[in-house]
Amino acid sequence: MKGLKKYNVAKIIALFVLFVLGSLSIFNFGMKFAIEPLEKSSPIVKRKTETIYPTQYSDEHITSNAIISEPRFKSLGIFNRESLIANTVSVITKDPNLTQKGHEKGTWLWTPIQDITPKYAEYIVSGAKKNGVNTIYMSVDSYLDIFVMADGEAKEKKKEAFNKNISDFITLAEKNGISVDAEAGWRNWAEDGNTYKAFTILNFVKNYNKTHTAKFAGFQYDIEPYLLTRYYLNKTSVLKNYLDLVGETVNRLNNTDLTLSVVIPDFYDGTNGDTPSFKYLGKEGFAIDHLLTLLNRRAGSEIIIMSYRNFSKGDDGTLEISEDEITKANKSKTKIIIAQETGDVKPPYITFHNTSKTYLGKQMDLIQKTFSKEKSFGGIAVHYANAFLDLK
Repeated sequence: MKGLKKYNVAKIIALFVLFVLGSLSIFNFGMKFAIEPLEKSSPIVKRKTETIYPTQYSDEHITSNAIISEPRFKSLGIFNRESLIANTVSVITKDPNLTQKGHEKGTWLWTPIQDITPKYAEYIVSGAKKNGVNTIYMSVDSYLDIFVMADGEAKEKKKEAFNKNISDFITLAEKNGISVDAEAGWRNWAEDGNTYKAFTILNFVKNYNKTHTAKFAGFQYDIEPYLLTRYYLNKTSVLKNYLDLVGETVNRLNNTDLTLSVVIPDFYDGTNGDTPSFKYLGKEGFAIDHLLTLLNRRAGSEIIIMSYRNFSKGDDGTLEISEDEITKANKSKTKIIIAQETGDVKPPYITFHNTSKTYLGKQMDLIQKTFSKEKSFGGIAVHYANAFLDLK
């Protein structure tokens, strides 16, 4: 009897433990839906192998004035977001068809303007020409160092030297058949209290072109808001801020001679399942869809896709991760530029660093051959000039 009684007690305890565990499982299951409600359903898209969040090269080289938020300048970045709704065309004072250079082959120059010596400029331009580059994206972020200075003679001298270095470089580049775009941006530029930096640079470039014969051909944003911590908390809000900035820039470029380009990652089309579809200006879509709507208002606009892979064919290769953007843009007037990486970055399969220039050339030829007949294909860009020229 003692053995039977002991058995019954053990059985009761076991049943009780199972009951408690089952109850906890049901509770956790219910809490999951209470704490994490299902998001609004998005279009079913193909999931890529891995999401790569390219980091900005400028993180270690950009001036601190492009990063910090100066409250005293906040009012300079305020704009009427309601004006973005107007679907008016932003007029460009030159016809990009008159200066058609065929498919673009671009590269980025991150060296601060004040550090560009005549000898260094010759090295960059001659190397770019030798490698078939026809467009250089020149970083002008360092103008913000001059902008924050107190008004006076010292500031004017700095600005004069800054402008001269730009003018000398563009003159040299144009003599070698290379156009130069002004490039600027950092991850927080579309966030409240930081848009003044974007518009300060934009105003500088516009004013520079008005007063110089050696002009910038275009203006480029390399703003990567997906690198913000806030992006993971509210992706839609961050992306909408970014779109607002691009839309206002389209407005402010009206009646200028500058084309507009923006640099974005390959996942703004939602194909990795990580970027949300959301409504913007009354339309549902992914960030790439909304960008195309905004950029279609300005002739000659480009979207540069960071399709960073060191292999073109196959699953998750450059061709596969770029085809959706090419297809979407075929219905628009905006061109797509496919960018490749040569810097020393990780993971190693997204860069041609430690490969050869011959191998890079073969992969770019595959990209060119595959997309050359697509209406939206605008060419290839290589990140960045120094690393590209260093390839053997």
